[in-house]
Amino acid sequence: MPVRHFSRTGSHRRAMMRNLVTSLIEHESIITTHAKAKETQKLADKLISLTKKDNITQAKVDAGEDLFKLKTTIPKLFQDLRTRFAKREGGFTRVLRLEPRLGDRAEQSIVELVDGPKEMKLWMTARVVARLQLQNLPVDDLTQHNVNKLIQFRAGGQEEFDALVERCKKEFYRDGKSEDLKNLPPPAENMRKPYTGYKLVKGFKVMPRPTKE
Repeated sequence: MPVRHFSRTGSHRRAMMRNLVTSLIEHESIITTHAKAKETQKLADKLISLTKKDNITQAKVDAGEDLFKLKTTIPKLFQDLRTRFAKREGGFTRVLRLEPRLGDRAEQSIVELVDGPKEMKLWMTARVVARLQLQNLPVDDLTQHNVNKLIQFRAGGQEEFDALVERCKKEFYRDGKSEDLKNLPPPAENMRKPYTGYKLVKGFKVMPRPTKE
């Protein structure tokens, strides 16, 4: 796969990538252009993979070549993140697309470390489940599959997710008042055509969301 140069010299590109991955290790989530997010993801996955090496001393030396702020990033990488990802063989990061940037319309994305307190996809999924529960609608198979994937490597993952769902009900839906849920009406309302049954999405049974007139 060709290397993205981002219209920079080799040394400038290297410094830029070190800055991005350093920020990701520090803050666990950053927003940048989609192309830079993908490159940051590859570098971050490589660095986290180094924590699984037998020769930790050499692994720290190798990681230091791609990071800044070594007094904080190296300990976090080889202590906190090594422990967090002990059971994972890969998939340490995730890229989520955002709307294009205002002005130049450049594609933007979030790149984040998974299984952490700032994991955007965990919050997004918890908000979906909170809304469904407030509407007394079942959680479809695909959403439940996503929940299971998100919590499988978290200690106390189900309890943490359930608490987050309750928090989303209060923060996003004002304790579940019906006027906060009008943008997702019950299946019997506001559908152009009646629909019964489920459709398959990625092999999972999913109840289609209603379409507003």
